[in-house]
Amino acid sequence: MFFKKPDTLANQAENKNFFRTATAWQGSVTPQVLPRVAVTALYSLAIVWLSKLFPRFSIDITPFEFSGAALGLLLVQRMNSGMDRWWEARKMWGSIVNQSRNLAIVASTYRGKKDALTQKLLIWVAAWPHVMRGSLRNEPDVPEVTRLLGAEEAAKVQRAVHPPSYVAVQIAETLFAMRKDGLDDFAFHRAESERGMLIDAIGACERIRNTPIPLVLAIKTRRFILLFLLLLPLALIERLDYLTPLVVVLASYPLFSLDEIGAELQNPFSPRNLSHLPLLAICNKIEKDVLDLAK
Repeated sequence: MFFKKPDTLANQAENKNFFRTATAWQGSVTPQVLPRVAVTALYSLAIVWLSKLFPRFSIDITPFEFSGAALGLLLVQRMNSGMDRWWEARKMWGSIVNQSRNLAIVASTYRGKKDALTQKLLIWVAAWPHVMRGSLRNEPDVPEVTRLLGAEEAAKVQRAVHPPSYVAVQIAETLFAMRKDGLDDFAFHRAESERGMLIDAIGACERIRNTPIPLVLAIKTRRFILLFLLLLPLALIERLDYLTPLVVVLASYPLFSLDEIGAELQNPFSPRNLSHLPLLAICNKIEKDVLDLAK
């Protein structure tokens, strides 16, 4: 798939106009599956040509009535698996939003003063989602982190083996310093709980990213699609003759599309995938909310 800007591929709300949504090109899997559909059409044309040379060059259509149902179940399983991963990732980032706000509220309120220590903590909390985003997308250079922390601290984050953990340590150390400077035990433990849940959230996101859908499911699904479409023209040729390529194209387009949707949803963090999570917008919202507490 050719690369586009992340904001053009990020998940967006659907257009309420039915026909605009039905005919949309941007954000659709159609550009990815059209080459496969074209190959299927050419293959069907070749079958039509061979049928003229060999008149009994066909098979019965009955097996396809049963195999089509099995293929449908496989495709539904593949797409549902991808959708489950996408939705779980979105829930994790929803929890990151809430936990970042809670951590910032506790740290900025319970000491009763907004000094340099509080400012430092809020800046680290605001930078943390950006660091998480860069880690999940394998983007070591995140401009927002440099803007918030400065070039020196951003370089330390970049050199860390696990950047989110490095930021978590900085937040823990700042919380410890705040505890010695007036933060009561209740507030400290609550802030530590929110910090721990943020680590849990990034761990869950890394699990989604690093554990693809079982390869055996992808192999069997795509092998079944291939065999189905290779044999389908042979079953249609006697009944449809020159219309066979058209019907095969109409059958192959949804099959390839459902398969591609399942593949695209496997990694909801990658900016190269269709309908990936709008992490930049989420991180900017967290940053804005957290830094607003410093005023």
